[in-house]
Amino acid sequence: MKKVLSLLLCLLMAAPSVVSCQDGAADNSTENTPKETGDKETTETAEEAQTENEVVCGVPDTLTLQGETVSVLNYDYKKDPNFVNFLIATEEFTGETLNDAVHNANNALMEDMDFTYEFIENGGDENNNIIQAVTAGDDIYDIVYGTQFQVSTLVSRNMLANLNASEGGYVDIEKPWWYSEYIAESTVDDTHTYFLAGDLSPDIMRMSSMMLLNMDFLVNNGGNVNDVYNTVLAGEWTYDEMSALAGEVYIDSDGDSQRTYADTFGFASYTRSDVDHFMAAAGVRVCSRDAEGLPYLTFNNETTITFVEKLIDFLWNKEGSYYVEGLPTLNMMMNNQVLLLNEKFFRLDSLRESDVNYTVIPLPKIDTTIENYSSLAHDISLIICIPSISANVKNTTAVLEKMAYQYYKDVMPQYYEVILKLKYRRDSSDAALQILDLIHAGLTTDFGYFYNQGIGNIYWHMRDLIGVEKNMNFASRYKRKERTYTQSLETLIEALTNAENIDSAAE
Repeated sequence: MKKVLSLLLCLLMAAPSVVSCQDGAADNSTENTPKETGDKETTETAEEAQTENEVVCGVPDTLTLQGETVSVLNYDYKKDPNFVNFLIATEEFTGETLNDAVHNANNALMEDMDFTYEFIENGGDENNNIIQAVTAGDDIYDIVYGTQFQVSTLVSRNMLANLNASEGGYVDIEKPWWYSEYIAESTVDDTHTYFLAGDLSPDIMRMSSMMLLNMDFLVNNGGNVNDVYNTVLAGEWTYDEMSALAGEVYIDSDGDSQRTYADTFGFASYTRSDVDHFMAAAGVRVCSRDAEGLPYLTFNNETTITFVEKLIDFLWNKEGSYYVEGLPTLNMMMNNQVLLLNEKFFRLDSLRESDVNYTVIPLPKIDTTIENYSSLAHDISLIICIPSISANVKNTTAVLEKMAYQYYKDVMPQYYEVILKLKYRRDSSDAALQILDLIHAGLTTDFGYFYNQGIGNIYWHMRDLIGVEKNMNFASRYKRKERTYTQSLETLIEALTNAENIDSAAE
């Protein structure tokens, strides 16, 4: 899969502290288009001056919102200790690298485009906020930063504007600051785009999956981290390798002859949602695309059946595996009680002050026939959408395009190159960096995962099948629910292709 977080180009560019976006698009002015000043010849000359390695965005430098307010509905997860999400609503400089990069980017963008952000906390219930606003005809939110599993359900209720760039907006998803393949997974055709994902939401990377490997634990038990690295880099990190590494590692640490949180394990898990991430890494997909690009169910196949058997065997039949819902597994890692954890990058925030000597590796493939490692962005990732009631969709897409460009240049390099590769890094080897880049390159989502609730909660059923019931008879279970899944998918596709387009939403 094409690398969806395009930072290499970014690192080759000089990164100015303010936005410098040149006009690379045709004039699509409407009644709602903000005022532009200057002449086209000057803009074209500036474009020609760009070097071969630089990328420009298509919003004119001369475009201004003339002091308007841009309202952003967003959610702060800080009230939930299990989730520490990216905050666009930074209040001040704190000395924290990501916060300060976002604060700088926001201030530079507001000054450049002459507007003021208004951040509105949604209280963890963005859907009801949007539904109430649209139903009442209240145009009060310009941009929504919404959790994927929630806002993805709003399309079928005609609550979201179609953001497809071909309809007159400024968003150009072919630019490297947008995750074009991620966005494509949320669509069914080329004319209906309701969600955006890109560098303007670092949460997508922060909520993506990897495995934590406790290097001290490994060495103390006779292992060698370079052997693990070599296996990963050779493309041979599979379920069989994971089982060989961690499946038999168990110590009754408190001597009570009971397998409890006080003991030491090769692998531990605290949530059945780990199943989602293991599925993606194994190459399991709910849907494929037909010749017209429309999704259809291909879930019931040999890859899925093999995956179910292997994961159940690893979770439930291996002495070294320990799964209890709600288990504080990160504490176990910090106490050197576990060798491997399936985790997400945001959890590294909690490890930065710990003494644990960890490294990061990808989740395993089902076998070596899978070409690349995959890292699934969890369904609580913050993605971007605009309510269908909005009268300023085109203006808002201009803000989003410049915002994504600014974050591409000044925010994501701070997160990826400074925080992940320097501040959080415990292993200075080239191999460790190569593996981080492999995980980064494999960041993905899946139409079936993105619209899980619209396809009969198909992923949640897999969580229960594997994480609760330990039921290896996937094919039989699937057949009982196949009609529900099929009918739900048909209804979803119809909804995704019949909602408002950007022109009607802006009228």
